[in-house]
Order: sequence, then C-alpha cells, then structure tokens
Amino acid sequence: MNDSECVAKFRFRKRDLPLLPEVLQIQDSFTCYQRPVASEMEALSILLRRLAYLCRYNDMLPRFGRPAPVLSMVSNQVLDYVYDVHSHRITQWNREILSPQALQLCSDAIAAHGAALNNCFGFVDRTVRPICRPGEHQQAVYNGHKRVHALKF
Repeated sequence: MNDSECVAKFRFRKRDLPLLPEVLQIQDSFTCYQRPVASEMEALSILLRRLAYLCRYNDMLPRFGRPAPVLSMVSNQVLDYVYDVHSHRITQWNREILSPQALQLCSDAIAAHGAALNNCFGFVDRTVRPICRPGEHQQAVYNGHKRVHALKF
C-alpha cells in the first residue's frame, strides 16, 4: 500500500502507523469474547479504517480477511480500550490550556474577525443543514464554507 492510499484509508501516513500503538499505549494483542485474537497493529488498523471513512464491515473483508462480526468485535474492543486509557484527556477540564486568560484570548481573536458573539471561544463542527434564507439576521446563519444559509447540529 502506498502512502497516499494509506492516508485515504487510515488518515495516517504509512511511516506514522508503527508509532501509533506506542503513543496510544495499545496492548500487544486483543482477545475478543468469542476468542478471536488480533495483534496490536491489526486491531488498530481495523479501528482506524472504520473511523476514517464511513464503511460497512463487509467492505473491510478484502483488506483484513476477517468475518464482519470479528471486525466489529475488534474495532469495538480497541475503541473501548483507547477510551478507557485516554478518556481523561477529553472528559476533564485542562486548566493549563483552557485557563480564563487563554479562553479570553481566543474569544477576543474570534470577535476581532467579526463574530456575532463577543464571548465565543470555539466552534462545534457538526453537520450543516441548509435552511431557507431568513429575512432578518442572515449573517448569523450564513455558512461561508458551504455558501448556504444553514444550521449546524
């Protein structure tokens, strides 16, 4: 598999994939409750493929040579493992990065670019749902990236 295909399928360069198990503290192998065993690299690759692009497990059969139920069990087990090990990084407030001074700095920078709110420090990246053009306050719902009036939720 070449590097561009690797980025398309897994969202990582080929040279970076061997580093991920160590960085994510992935265990050596995963044994599912029905006893199939997957190595750390195979298990992580299954999860990355599943998360990189919406696909069915049956679409992954040629690449991994495992039945769809096994692919499902492995990807769920790796996802649970990564969440158990690293959930504190997303569920706990990071006081150094998200200090009141840092949030105010972000808020000021966003407001300086013409934001409708002066106390906004981040954006939710969700699905853009187009709506009809409103009569008033069009700026508040205009999505410049998609060039439509829309709501994100």
